[in-house]
Amino acid sequence: MSGPVPLYVALAGYTSAAVAAGIARGRPQPGRLSVASVVASAVGLCLQLAFTVARTISVGFLPFASRFESMALFALAVQVTGLIVYLATRQHSAKLGADAISAVLLVGALMPFGFHPGGGMNPILNSPWFAFHIIVAFGGYGCFTAGLAWCIAHLFDRTLDLNPTLPHRLALAGLVLLGAGILTGAMWADSSWGTYWNWDPKESWALLTWTVMMLYVHLGGRRPSRATSGICFGLAFAIMMFTFIGINLLKWGLHRY
Repeated sequence: MSGPVPLYVALAGYTSAAVAAGIARGRPQPGRLSVASVVASAVGLCLQLAFTVARTISVGFLPFASRFESMALFALAVQVTGLIVYLATRQHSAKLGADAISAVLLVGALMPFGFHPGGGMNPILNSPWFAFHIIVAFGGYGCFTAGLAWCIAHLFDRTLDLNPTLPHRLALAGLVLLGAGILTGAMWADSSWGTYWNWDPKESWALLTWTVMMLYVHLGGRRPSRATSGICFGLAFAIMMFTFIGINLLKWGLHRY
């Protein structure tokens, strides 16, 4: 189960869920398509969780250290958040966006970086702050990405009656989670390097993501306009992807594990 097969099946599940949600959104009574989309998402999610547990047992630590593992975790966070949002709102267009983004992220994990069988952990990562920092930070990324999916749904179908307060709630949840990730990262930095903040590129860009969404929450109000939501979530997502992928590929700063 710690091999790549569960992830390929999960990818098929997320892709199938996106297709089913896309077809369902154009029908007045989606019925079985809605169920099929949720089941496909749930199957993919369960397989990815099973892979994570099996890999943890295999390597002896939480598998969030490599680029492959962290990209897979990002896909998992988006899928969890997107599924929760769908179950709360029953909006197929928003679910389509979350499923599609999850699938793309999982492809990104499996293709450019390739499956990595796992190995020893970098001593810097051997910290009690590691797991909590990574999980809550990616939880925040998942909330912001689900907000982007909501904006994409509005962009392609302006007749949708989507909950106008949902982006605000997702932004608040993401702010809390990413803020907790930044704080625990500071505690981790102090225990590893003797200082809470180094103005490391990844630290700085993560803080910029948090700042953009904080401005959105304060300036947009509880019912922000579609344009405001789209611009802020799109900008935050672009910054997130540069923080997550660009800085790693450029090998800047202390986050080079």
